[in-house]
Amino acid sequence: MNVIVIGAGVIGASAADALAGAGHAVHVLDMRGPGRGASQASAGVLAPFIEAHDGDPWLDLCVESLSLYDAFIEGLRVRSRRPVQYQRSGTFEVAVSPDDVARLNALRAWLAARGVTSEWFDGAAAKAFEPAISAAALGALNIPLHGFVSVPDLVGALTHAASLAGASFESPAEAVSVTSSNASVTVSIGSRSLSADAVVVATGSWSSRVKVNGAPAADIRPIRGQLLHLKWPEDQAMPQRVVWSPRCYTVPWTDGSLLVGATVEDVGFDERSTVSGVHDLMAAAGDVLPAVWRATLHEVRVGLRPAPVGGLPIIGPSPSSPRVILATGHYRNGVLMAPLTAKKVVEAVER
Repeated sequence: MNVIVIGAGVIGASAADALAGAGHAVHVLDMRGPGRGASQASAGVLAPFIEAHDGDPWLDLCVESLSLYDAFIEGLRVRSRRPVQYQRSGTFEVAVSPDDVARLNALRAWLAARGVTSEWFDGAAAKAFEPAISAAALGALNIPLHGFVSVPDLVGALTHAASLAGASFESPAEAVSVTSSNASVTVSIGSRSLSADAVVVATGSWSSRVKVNGAPAADIRPIRGQLLHLKWPEDQAMPQRVVWSPRCYTVPWTDGSLLVGATVEDVGFDERSTVSGVHDLMAAAGDVLPAVWRATLHEVRVGLRPAPVGGLPIIGPSPSSPRVILATGHYRNGVLMAPLTAKKVVEAVER
């Protein structure tokens, strides 16, 4: 089957890799290039039990997708012949107030009821377990199941694996409309058009700008996230895992980099970095990791997360045509949801 994938972020790249691996002829269109949208500003945290709690409709989806991750990365490394930095070293959520202590102990009890392992560390024990954190921390909750993946590595490996399986990538190429019939689907790109047996729309925050005939615009709004890329001071102990606090999270890379994320700003399609964003993230990180004040600010990354107004990601056939598959609205969980989304996209195309 010939399939056009619109969008080459982590969701589009995952879909393209899965479809090409399943034997489909895949052509990917992206207005910037693989991973240059929201994906390049993602820290790659894989932490469903922090991002979603009891009663949150995201939780079961995120947990299911995390359960696929080990095999997803193992297979990707083999297919792409490229390294992908991926660690299941856990998350360490730090309490900085008595309210945080109470909340994290309640979370620990809830995790135990679900059969998820976690461990509470009081102040001194928390500092001993993760020496990089502030001595003022009142305690911390360790969830070993969690981890992180390098998103640049991930997108690069996905696009390379897809290419090796026969997929082609085209950028810059901005799709503006999708028109389906009983026999095919046509994608308009400026003054030209391409036809295929099926189309996957994975355009994130720009999904509402791709017009699908017979269907309302995707109800997605962009939420700006700013992410700091720091170089950790060499004479200081670096965190060994994701450190989470009430106002930020940090992700350590093996090259001595530390990612600090992320702001949540409802500012439309404004992709600027701001002084206030940098200030707020540095202040938040400094509260839990004092050595960040001695780090080097390497760069500020900005991405627009696709927030679904309905609350959940939109994955599956368009109401107007089974040949048009939607894969968008993943908000803060696009990287975490990549394996499950790719699986569902292939199922929808082959149905």
